[in-house]
Amino acid sequence: MICDIIAQNYKIDKQKLSNSVDTAIINGIEAQAYPGAQFLLAQNGKIIYSKCYGVHSRLTPLPVKPNDMYDLASVTKSTATLLAVMRLYEQGKIDLNEKVSSYLPFLKNTNKENITITDLLFHESGLPSSYPFYYSIIDTNFISKPLLQNFKDSTHQGKIDNDLFISNFRYIKGAFSQHKDTTHTLLVYKDMWLDKKYVDILKNYIIKCQYTPKHYQYSDLGYITLQWVVESITSRGLDKYVEEEFYKPMKAYRTMFTPIRKYSENEIIPTVTDDCLRGAKEICGYTQDEVAAFMGGVAGEAGLFSSASDLFRIYQMLLNGGELEGKRYFKASTVKLFTTMRSSISHRGLGFDRPNLKRPNEGPCIAQAPAQCYGHSGFTGPNVWVDPVNKLVYIFLCNRVSPYPWNNVLNEIGVWGNIQKAIYDSLDRNANL
Repeated sequence: MICDIIAQNYKIDKQKLSNSVDTAIINGIEAQAYPGAQFLLAQNGKIIYSKCYGVHSRLTPLPVKPNDMYDLASVTKSTATLLAVMRLYEQGKIDLNEKVSSYLPFLKNTNKENITITDLLFHESGLPSSYPFYYSIIDTNFISKPLLQNFKDSTHQGKIDNDLFISNFRYIKGAFSQHKDTTHTLLVYKDMWLDKKYVDILKNYIIKCQYTPKHYQYSDLGYITLQWVVESITSRGLDKYVEEEFYKPMKAYRTMFTPIRKYSENEIIPTVTDDCLRGAKEICGYTQDEVAAFMGGVAGEAGLFSSASDLFRIYQMLLNGGELEGKRYFKASTVKLFTTMRSSISHRGLGFDRPNLKRPNEGPCIAQAPAQCYGHSGFTGPNVWVDPVNKLVYIFLCNRVSPYPWNNVLNEIGVWGNIQKAIYDSLDRNANL
């Protein structure tokens, strides 16, 4: 069973840790689970092991460096959207039990109007997982129907997923511009500025989609809805809000959406190759997540980039109860609420993932991890956790979607679990904190 708070409180044996972590991560590279990675482990606020492995990608064989930025995918939820919600909650601008429709009038008088902020944070809103609204931007007059099919032929050349191919296509005339203007404000990729009106397709889907309330269903749409709540209250884009309120003051300068705005491709880890939706040979500096990409690279569910050292600062602040280097970002009571509250029907926390207490071998943490742990993982391969018992911050970043997003070797060989096991096996039972 998962250990409770009195079961562990030990120091890390650094030598044992380095040997076993290196083995786990290098095994992943050799198995082609990912081309490279960053690992960082801190205890008591001090980094005790930090190392880079492998290369950026097969097409870009640069050695991974400590400041290189990875696409965080769903770690965006806890590193951007959740921080914004926590700040607005603390300021009294968000009530966790309030209906989301109070903040977003387009949900009033719909069957979604009673969804609460807490429902969204727990993934209990009943909203579907996602919706590929970008397919609606394709001009159906220039496709070979069906748009998607499970085999490749002369008219379906683009591979979207394992055993899923898309028709040769073109986008609706006027949907994109090569330059930003008053209507084309969403940067999807190089020289691809999308008309902002197309995001309304996503909003209309949320309004009209089939819906069963109050049950656990992991939902990217729920966190996009939270993004819209934050933006409605602050009158700022989510990206601008979290950069100004958190990342810049915390000196996490390499944590941002669409990092190609400020950094070169040599400092950003690429993701997928041969992306037919964007005509990209290899995507670098733009999010791999298609929904986030067609929202302009900024979404409540994905789109954020960061490095292991930056993420350490952010999650150490939470472990410190809301304070970092003498500056307070949250009250201790706010951090305690969001990092300890649990759903009554799933293993989820209030915006964080948590160990599965009922089925520890099926949860996001191995059975050795204390029940008090909280964190998040992402589709592209990142895994970020805080252990308040042993005062640990653990960060693993990789690009398991390189070269293709259907590469599932990381899960097949259990890389996340192997690294966690290496960490907890290295706890020195004879050296208490």
